[in-house]
Amino acid sequence: MIVDPCQFTANYDYCLLDALAKTGAKIVYATTEFAHGYVPDPEGVKVLRCFFYAARVMSRLTSSGPVRRFLRALEYPLDLLVLLVYPLIARIKLIHFMWIVSPWLDYQVIRLLKAVGCRIVYTAHNPFPHEYRHSDIKRYCRIYQCVDHVIALTDYTKNEIVAHCNVPLGKISVIPHGHYDPLFSHYGCNDALAQKVRQKARGRRTIAFLGGIRPYKGLDVFIEAFPLIKQRMPDVLFLVAGSAQVGDKKELEARLARCEVDMLWADIRFLPVADMKAYLSVTDVLVQPYVSASQSGNTAMAYAAGVPVICTDVGGLREMTEDGKTGYVVAPGCPEALAEAVATCFKGDNYPKLSSNARRAAAVQYSWGKIAAQTAAIYDSLALA
Repeated sequence: MIVDPCQFTANYDYCLLDALAKTGAKIVYATTEFAHGYVPDPEGVKVLRCFFYAARVMSRLTSSGPVRRFLRALEYPLDLLVLLVYPLIARIKLIHFMWIVSPWLDYQVIRLLKAVGCRIVYTAHNPFPHEYRHSDIKRYCRIYQCVDHVIALTDYTKNEIVAHCNVPLGKISVIPHGHYDPLFSHYGCNDALAQKVRQKARGRRTIAFLGGIRPYKGLDVFIEAFPLIKQRMPDVLFLVAGSAQVGDKKELEARLARCEVDMLWADIRFLPVADMKAYLSVTDVLVQPYVSASQSGNTAMAYAAGVPVICTDVGGLREMTEDGKTGYVVAPGCPEALAEAVATCFKGDNYPKLSSNARRAAAVQYSWGKIAAQTAAIYDSLALA
C-alpha cells in the first residue's frame, strides 16, 4: 500500500505507481481526490480514496479555507482508522508513506501498523518541512527512527537525516525524483496558450520560473536579475507561472506589474498539466534561484523537455544539475551570478549541448523504470528480512 493522504505529490505518485505496476507489483493507493483537476488512476493499481471524504462533500457547500482546514483536521484521525483496519483485511504486509500529515498522529499509526506485522517505508521528499519549527525536527526524527526504511531523493536529504536523527546509513536509500512524462503523456498541450507566448516573445529567448511560488524558491532574486539579464541579452522574455502557495498573491502580482510589460509574461495560478506543457514548450532555460531546497521535481521535468536548468548551490540541487553539462549552478541570492549563467547558456554552441545533455539525463538518471526497480528491490528486501 502506498499512502499519500493529501495528494501533496500527485504527479510523482502517479509516475511511481505506474512504473511499479509495470513490474508486476500488486499495489493499493490510499489517498484522496486531487484538488486541482483530474489525475488518471494508474493502470493495474487499486485506488482507495479513503481520506477526507466528508471534507470533500462539505467543501461543495463552503469555499472558506479555514472552515475546510478545520473539517479536514477533524476527519483525519477517523480516516487513519481505515488505514489501520484495511491492511489487516487485505493482508497487506508493506506500507509506503509518501507524506506525513500530522507527525504525532502518523507516528502512533506507524507504531500500531508495525505491531501487527506491517513493514513501513517512508519517502523523505524533504528531510523536514520547508517552513519548520525546531520542535518538528524531534517529531520527524521519531518517524525516521521508527520506520523500517527511508527513501531519500538526494544525498543531501540522506545526510541531513543521518546528522539530525541518528539513523544508520544502511536504513536509507537514495532514489532520485523522476520526470513527469508518464503522467504528462495522458494530457494534450494547450497550444493556444503556447502560441500566445510565442507571439509575445517574437523569436526572443524565454527564461522561465515555473511551479509553486514560496519564499524559499527565491523568485525575488530572479526578478532582481531581469535588468541584468537584459543588459547581456536584450532579446529575452521572462516567464513567471505558478501558484502563490505562501505569501500575498496580490503583492506579488503588483510587483510583477511594475516590470516592463513587453519583457514579462506572468501567470500566477495553479497550472493544469496542459498549461505546464505549453509553458515548457516555449521555455529555453528554467531558473531555480532557490534560497533552500532538498530537491526539485521541476529539474527532471525540464530535462525531459530538453530545457537546461540554472539552479543555486543549495541543498540537493547541485546533485541534480551538472554544472556546465545540463545547466549551471550559481551562488544563492546573487542576481549577477544568475544573469551571467543565463547569458552563458547561449554563448557559442553551448545551448544545443546543454539541451542534449538534459534529455539524456532525463532518460538515464531520472527514468521511472530504473526508479521502480530500485524501489521494488527495497520492498523485496524488507519482505525477506
